[in-house]
Amino acid sequence: MKCSKEDILTWKKQGSKLGLIDIREFYETPEIDSKEVEHVPMGELLEYSFNQEVTYVLICNSGGRATAAIMEIMRLNSKVNIYSLIGGAEAYLS
Repeated sequence: MKCSKEDILTWKKQGSKLGLIDIREFYETPEIDSKEVEHVPMGELLEYSFNQEVTYVLICNSGGRATAAIMEIMRLNSKVNIYSLIGGAEAYLS
């Protein structure tokens, strides 16, 4: 499942519980310096405790890794509401 930055803004306005997660490695740029984005590298993501009441958006460089991660997460827990940000970190920062 994919979403845009506009979707994130709409969910915020609606008061949805959001979990924004940067799944890139710590050395990858551009850095997202925001208190609303949690940094959980992709290699640690399967150990993350997902809350079914939260809408999660995974952020990577372009959306490809996030989409692959979502497929694996959904295989393990189909009740997670999770999206990949179209355009990745650059889209989030624009």
